[in-house]
Amino acid sequence: MKSIKKPIVIVGAGFGGMTVASNLKRLNPSLPILVVDSEANFMFKPLMYEVLSEELPMWEAAPEFSDIFSNSGITFLRNCLTKINFDENILEFSDELKVGYEFLVLCTGSISNNLLVKGVEEHCYFFNNLNDLNKLKTFLLKIQKDNIKRNLFIIGAGPSGVEIACKIYDIHENKFNIYLVERSNEILSKNKIFNREEAEKALENRKINILLNTTVKEISEQKISISNDSGIQDLDHDLVVWTAGVKPNLPYIDEKIAQKDGRILVNENFQINNYVNSFAIGDISIIEGMEDLPLTAQVAMQEGNHLAKNLELLCLEKELLPFEFQDNGEMISLGIGEASISALGVTLSGKFAFEARRLIYASKMPAISKTLKSGASWLFQKKSFLNQFINKYPKEV
Repeated sequence: MKSIKKPIVIVGAGFGGMTVASNLKRLNPSLPILVVDSEANFMFKPLMYEVLSEELPMWEAAPEFSDIFSNSGITFLRNCLTKINFDENILEFSDELKVGYEFLVLCTGSISNNLLVKGVEEHCYFFNNLNDLNKLKTFLLKIQKDNIKRNLFIIGAGPSGVEIACKIYDIHENKFNIYLVERSNEILSKNKIFNREEAEKALENRKINILLNTTVKEISEQKISISNDSGIQDLDHDLVVWTAGVKPNLPYIDEKIAQKDGRILVNENFQINNYVNSFAIGDISIIEGMEDLPLTAQVAMQEGNHLAKNLELLCLEKELLPFEFQDNGEMISLGIGEASISALGVTLSGKFAFEARRLIYASKMPAISKTLKSGASWLFQKKSFLNQFINKYPKEV
């Protein structure tokens, strides 16, 4: 076995980074692992919508890293990466700290993409992290007491936009005129047909206005300018939530590192070109020959699991295995207590799907600490549901 003198450093503790760390520690408990992130909390993003609607307490979906890594054998450092010296295997951080590494894993995720639309940064709410969630919740609570009906525009009819639209309607029924703005000709254009159809029903039942083939030109403090077949319109708004897209949250990258579409180009083993001990996974990377993989938690976790196995093989001085993605389907929340699932030949919708979705997500929580498993504590109070699920879908479970 190769002697590891410096730590394996994982920069970014989202789904990819957490999966690498937990699985690698399980495979080889003796390996020194350092996880670095600029945030204090892990954010289980698919459950942010339930925190918004208070179906789930904040602590279950956003546990602190200090609790997660306590007694795990993994070191956590809260810091911001500013520079990478790939030739000398050294990381530099915002407080001038320098850290050497044996192997490096970059998985810093993604951030909102304003698509160069004027006014987005100044006048929109976002929904990508804990700060975004708290800011939106604060605004919604502040206006809850008045009787004014307000205009809410949600930009982007992908999963996040659809889920937020349904949740806000259910939380504040008759409080908003909700407009879901999408530049393509359908909602959930990259999602499963069943989930798209269920989402269309959910939006129709809530009388949410869907503006397709519509682009946003500009957003000001009180107006939103949109363009479609009817021409350019300037509409009044009280709240705009921007979910129209994300871009890779790249740390400092040397110009010698190959990129494609703004993401780090890696091979089928996740290795960065010319640097066999450096890897990139998740939203910041793009695998040569597999450019169409979606930017989802499912992909990041599968990549993290595979990379952990490859890092163990490297330590054993064995040949690496190429990554193969397995599409396990998708789930989407469609309001309070309702969801839609299309996965592994199974389609579910409504309240049963909502419970199944929570069950599945609870099982996907990173397994470093029992703290993260607290999100599944509710299951023990739902034995009847669990039995129904197991009896109905024994093969899948």
